[in-house]
Amino acid sequence: MKRKATKLSFLALGGAILVGAVSLFVFKNTIAEASILALLSGVAIVLTGLFSYSETAPSIEENETTRQTQHADSDDCAEAEARAKKFEHEMKATELFLASMSHELRTPLNGIIGLTEVLDGTDLDDEQKEFVSLIRESSNNLRVIVDDILDVTKINAGKMELEHIPFNIFTKIEASVALFASRMEDKEITLNLFTDPTLPKELVGDPTRFSQVIINLVSNALKFTPRGGHIDVSATKTEEKNGNVTFKVSVKDNGIGMTPEQQQKIFEAFTQADASTTRKSGGTGLGLTISSKIVSLMGSKLEVISEKDKGSEFYFVLTMPKAELSSHYPSMIHPGAHVSLLRCSDNPHDAISQIAGTYFKYFGTSFATYDTIDALRESNPDIVIVEDACLQNDTIEALSSLGAHSVLYTSGTRQNQFADEAEYFDEIVFKPLTLDKTEKILSLLKQTPVETTHKGETPADTAEHKKSLDEIYILVAEDNPINQKLISVVLEKLGPHVVIVSNGLEAVEARKAQNFDLIFMDIQMPRMGGVEATHEILRFEKEHNLKHIPIIALTANALSGDREKYINEGMDGYTTKPLKIDAIRKILEEYCDIE
Repeated sequence: MKRKATKLSFLALGGAILVGAVSLFVFKNTIAEASILALLSGVAIVLTGLFSYSETAPSIEENETTRQTQHADSDDCAEAEARAKKFEHEMKATELFLASMSHELRTPLNGIIGLTEVLDGTDLDDEQKEFVSLIRESSNNLRVIVDDILDVTKINAGKMELEHIPFNIFTKIEASVALFASRMEDKEITLNLFTDPTLPKELVGDPTRFSQVIINLVSNALKFTPRGGHIDVSATKTEEKNGNVTFKVSVKDNGIGMTPEQQQKIFEAFTQADASTTRKSGGTGLGLTISSKIVSLMGSKLEVISEKDKGSEFYFVLTMPKAELSSHYPSMIHPGAHVSLLRCSDNPHDAISQIAGTYFKYFGTSFATYDTIDALRESNPDIVIVEDACLQNDTIEALSSLGAHSVLYTSGTRQNQFADEAEYFDEIVFKPLTLDKTEKILSLLKQTPVETTHKGETPADTAEHKKSLDEIYILVAEDNPINQKLISVVLEKLGPHVVIVSNGLEAVEARKAQNFDLIFMDIQMPRMGGVEATHEILRFEKEHNLKHIPIIALTANALSGDREKYINEGMDGYTTKPLKIDAIRKILEEYCDIE
């Protein structure tokens, strides 16, 4: 544009000089006249040039604009690419930070919890036991807070990815609720669990996160439900179409409830319905936030219905694909059979009669509830289910005269109270009643009723040799000295021989040098981590055609999805620190052929 203006100026100047010279020397005009003609010609040339420029200017401006746009677009693309790389780098840094913080926070905390468990097993007086109990409870509360904060951070960082694998929805719901059985017994809270028998057994989704939501909701209900209250957990199918199943999960309680204002903020992080200093229940207020975000990632929304002082119901509706080989519980398999329930408790919140009625009806069995043995006798039942509250000497004698199969219905925490009476029953079923337990009860129809069979008797001709605990050799790969001491103490209390190594490289060398019955493998260790060590051990066993030694992942990182991740890496099982005696005993029973 500047070159165009310069060119036009020189053209006007030249034209003016030419016209002035011709006027002065050819036409013999005066200098004044020649000057005026020169000026006018110059103006005319300028105007002509401007007119010509005005016609071509748009295309020139467009070219200039295009060049600027292209340059800007190029800059924007480069900037966007730089931002994307920076964001990706930040996300990776966040992920590494979460993994590192998870390990660093849990490692000392698990050491405290584990050593507290060991200390509790020593000879302490009553006051010392109380102190140890307080330490254990405080440590567990702190671990829950750490887990919640790490989960929220992971969700907000966009690093929570859902799995899509087949899982048994009945087992997952029942196992999640069973975690709270003893705590509900302590608070005398009635638990009603109903899982729709028309649901397919296997669905495709994220079982770990699904379980986490249920655990959070039940934990929340337990926290705010008073002693003697009730909690109802249900999963009900709403639709099954084109290979997809839609169902509603609900957790309902008769606790303190919430006002409409409290419901508006209940899913906010670090928020509780009653945030005042006088609130009776603890917690970070993160459980519902995490659950809400997980349900949102699953394509649904966590909803709440509540009324102050009357209770709350949290629910969500999910649609999941049915697993390829999924099946339903077989219906109408025992038509004509009759099951009777003898109830002696007057708990109005216990829905066992309604739930059992639905389950047995699904299997084609008639069902009825009675409150006296005489009324029950007239029904001529094939199976009698007896609540533990009905257990008296005359009840047991009356049952023996019925000629029917008998089932004792009790809680896991009270089974020792009825050890003697249990000998006279065909089966013992622990609360809450589930579909699997219902099938187990109905399987008695294929057997002959017992009269005085002692439960727990086993055949004497078990010729298979089993190892005793003091014949078991265990390799433990753990780098933390405190955890090494803790694991050694816990394992040696059970009886096995323990070999401790400090990193994965030493674990591989120990495996090559000696046979073990079991390996506990820490994940994060110096020189060589647990996953890499597992790969090396598997490679060694394959190359030398050796029997595989089960490898159990041992980690402080209790992040959801870890179990599946480590099993995919070749490990056989997974457990979290601190190791507890009951958990180790179950692992030994599962992976070692012990007595």
